[in-house]
Amino acid sequence: MRCIRPVNVAVTILLVLGSGDLAFAQRDDLLIADFEAETYGEWTVTGDAFGPGPARGMLPGQMDVSGYEGERLVNSFAGGDDTTGALTSPEFTIERNHLNFLIGGGHHPGEACINLLIDGEVVRTATGGNDQPGGTEALDWASWDVSELTGQSAVIEIIDNRQGGWGHINIDQITQSDTPQSAGPAEREIFIGHRYLHIPVKNGERQVRMRVNIAGDVVDEFTIELAHGEPDFWVFLDMEPYFGEQAKIWVERLPSESTGLSSLTFSDEVPGADELYDEHYRPQVHFTSRRGWNNDPNGMVYFAGEWHLYYQHNPYGWGWGNMHWGHAVSSDLVHWEELPIAIYPREFGDWAFSGGAIVDWTNAAEF
Repeated sequence: MRCIRPVNVAVTILLVLGSGDLAFAQRDDLLIADFEAETYGEWTVTGDAFGPGPARGMLPGQMDVSGYEGERLVNSFAGGDDTTGALTSPEFTIERNHLNFLIGGGHHPGEACINLLIDGEVVRTATGGNDQPGGTEALDWASWDVSELTGQSAVIEIIDNRQGGWGHINIDQITQSDTPQSAGPAEREIFIGHRYLHIPVKNGERQVRMRVNIAGDVVDEFTIELAHGEPDFWVFLDMEPYFGEQAKIWVERLPSESTGLSSLTFSDEVPGADELYDEHYRPQVHFTSRRGWNNDPNGMVYFAGEWHLYYQHNPYGWGWGNMHWGHAVSSDLVHWEELPIAIYPREFGDWAFSGGAIVDWTNAAEF
C-alpha cells in the first residue's frame, strides 16, 4: 500500500555552533585581503608556488577548487605540488577579536599553512584538511581568537614548503571580525510527521557527512554536497518507517552562516514530481531515477507480471558515491515505476555494490 495519511509536523532546531562575544555592539569587519586583484599588491612573494598573482580557481592538473569568494584566491598549486614558496602580508594592527579566513589544501602543519606572526614569532597557525589521496579542493571557514592580541602589530604568512601529494594550500577572504566565522558540527531535531524529508544540494559544494539518528540508532548515514544557500536541486529521504518518531539530523561540518539544516522541509509528495521527466536533459528512453545518480543495473528478474530492475544508486547527489540499490518495476520494459530504495547500506562505508537476484519459485533456499 503506497498511500500516506498526512500528519502535522513540529520542528525543533538545535545548532551546535560558536557564537560571537555579546559584551559589546558588533563592529564592522575589517578586510585584510580578498585577493581579487591580478597581483598580490603589497604582499611579498617568494618562490614559485604562488604564481604571479591570485588564481582564478583551479590551476592546471588540479581538481576543481570551490568554496572561495569572488573570482580569485591564493592557490599554491602553481606548477604542481612540488613547487614551494611563501606569501607575506604587510604589517597591520589587530583591532577585532577574531581573524576569519577561508582555507583548503593539504594538511601539513608547519609546511603548508597560514600563520599569524607577532615580532617574528608564530602565535596562530592553521592548515588544510587533506593528507590522503582523494579529498576535496573545497575551501572552508576557519577562525582564530585573537582577543588577547588586540592592539598589537602582526603579519600574516602563507607558506608552502611541502612537496608531493597535497603539497599546497588555498586561502581566501581574510578579515578581522568580532564574530568568528568558522565551521563545526551541527544538529537538528525533528518530529517525523510526513513521508519525505527534503535536503538541499549544491553541485561542487564541499562533501560533508550527514547522519540520521532515531531512538539512539543510526538509520542512515551518507555524504552530501549540502547547500548552504540557494540549492541547485533537492534530494529526499523516505521517512515512512519512522512516523511519529523524533529524529536527530547531524552534519559533521556546517559553516556558521549556513542555511543547510534550517531549510530542511517535509512533505507527503516529491515536489515537482509531475515535471521531473520533462527536464531538458532527462533521457526519455532509458530509465532514470527521480533524483541522484544511477548506473549499473543489478538483479533483474521477472515475477508476478512485473519486470524488476535494481540498480546502483546515489540518492543524495549527482555523482558516484553512497551506493544503495534503487528499485523500479515495469510491465512492458518501457514504462517504469520507481519504488522505495531496496537496499540501504548497513553502516557508513558498507555500500551496496553490484550483485544479482533470483526468483526462488519453490523456496529451495528455505528463506
